[in-house]
Amino acid sequence: MTQVKGRFRYVFFDADDTLWENESHFREAEHRFALLLSAYAPENQIVELLTQKQEENIPVFGYGSKTFLIGMLDAATEICGEDFDADIYASVKEIIRELAHHEFELIDGVEEVLHALSGKYVLAVATKGDLTEQMYKYRASGLEKTFHHIEVMERKNEDDYLRMAAKLDIAPEEILMVGNSVKSDIAPVVNIGGTAIHVPHTVTWIHEIMDIPDSDRVIEVKNIREILKILL
Repeated sequence: MTQVKGRFRYVFFDADDTLWENESHFREAEHRFALLLSAYAPENQIVELLTQKQEENIPVFGYGSKTFLIGMLDAATEICGEDFDADIYASVKEIIRELAHHEFELIDGVEEVLHALSGKYVLAVATKGDLTEQMYKYRASGLEKTFHHIEVMERKNEDDYLRMAAKLDIAPEEILMVGNSVKSDIAPVVNIGGTAIHVPHTVTWIHEIMDIPDSDRVIEVKNIREILKILL
């Protein structure tokens, strides 16, 4: 395992499902959408089609609840056919409105960890998605004063991390990333020479699931509190 303590100046944290709960709210919205259309198709078929529409729309519209809305409307149009009407449209919009303004919940241990690391490292957020949506959550979290910088990336791929490193005037190998998504937080960082700490979450979006890279620059922990044993 790569030596971490004393080697890095910055520690980057993923936002959704690393600092605060996110995916569980999307899954609840998905379930409500399936119930809305339950007269037209079984839940598994609705969810499968919604996932397909999401995959089609992400390359065009990016990540976040707005793209989720477009996916729902696309799926509803296909499932309901000529029965798709203003009431279904309004109901879908209401699901998304409540998703975007759900009760905010920090991951257990986050405040304790950030307090312990503050002053010893430069703390930054590295996330992706719709800029307005991510900044709203960042400010609503109450954690804004803890962080030196927030980077809202388009895809959170290798190129995005390289641009972030250049902006902060650090080398790629100086990136230490903490996050729950192997696809977004772990693999691209390791691929450019950085180090990543994988903190699993109870719910992971299917789009983000992949095998953890076989690298001595990947560190796995059980929860966010365990990173203190590595960093302090």
